[in-house]
Amino acid sequence: MTTRVEEGSTVVAEVRLLDVRQMATALGIHTRTVWRLAAMAEAGQDNFPKPLRIAPKTVRWRLSDVQAYLAVLAGEGGR
Repeated sequence: MTTRVEEGSTVVAEVRLLDVRQMATALGIHTRTVWRLAAMAEAGQDNFPKPLRIAPKTVRWRLSDVQAYLAVLAGEGGR
């Protein structure tokens, strides 16, 4: 999360979070595939964005991480 300080106050930059359904839609894959890729990322086996565990049963992904992941995929496709 990015922060900046202005005249003694802290301003937190907007961070957009996606749930598993939004991730699946954004990537054009099934939700089960999102979970499988997330498990691989948490194990260090893939460059898929690592999920944020907000609560025991609440998982989200940063939109900025997803956009960076897609940019890498687009770059790899041009080889």
